[in-house]
Amino acid sequence: MLAVAALLAGCAGEQRAEPFAGYSRTPIRTVAAVSVPAVGGDGDDSFVAQPGGLRLVYFGFTSCPDVCPTTLSDLRRGLAELAPEERSRVGVDVVTVDPARDQPEVLDDYASSFIEDATSHRSDDPEVLRTAVDSFGANYRITVDSNGDPEVAHSGALYVVDDAGLVVLAWPFGIPAASIASDLERLLAGERPSDLSRSGGDHPQAE
Repeated sequence: MLAVAALLAGCAGEQRAEPFAGYSRTPIRTVAAVSVPAVGGDGDDSFVAQPGGLRLVYFGFTSCPDVCPTTLSDLRRGLAELAPEERSRVGVDVVTVDPARDQPEVLDDYASSFIEDATSHRSDDPEVLRTAVDSFGANYRITVDSNGDPEVAHSGALYVVDDAGLVVLAWPFGIPAASIASDLERLLAGERPSDLSRSGGDHPQAE
């Protein structure tokens, strides 16, 4: 009886770590070899974080009416909740999936209007862009409507990359700013998701 009681007490005392607000995928993706040119040539073309840091990567476009501005606004508020030392270890990368309309200056101004130190990325080579998008498990599609105007659909997730080039977490569209901040604090402290059961495609959203 004593042994059983001790066992039950031990099980009751165990605490499972609170799950992250974001999700991870199995197998984990690596983007260490992936790059898209940084606008202006004064940023890092790759998406690998600095030692001990994280990079937050978002694929979108400047003409996006709602998903992109909402996501980047939520991200800005989430980053503002971090302590200064934590914030200094987080980089932000905005990659356009609509390079024909998102010329360098337009894209750079757009990204920095949300995140002042964001690095914006674009490429006129569709293979470069598609390789990057596929590597993250994201997606996008550009079609033309009946008036001849482009219509863009794209994934709405934000991706978190560590200093080994691993995509350790992703946040779906609509994630609250407080959840972004909480997940980042845990990741910066060295914690990683243990539940990799949620997986699958990140399908385009029509804008």
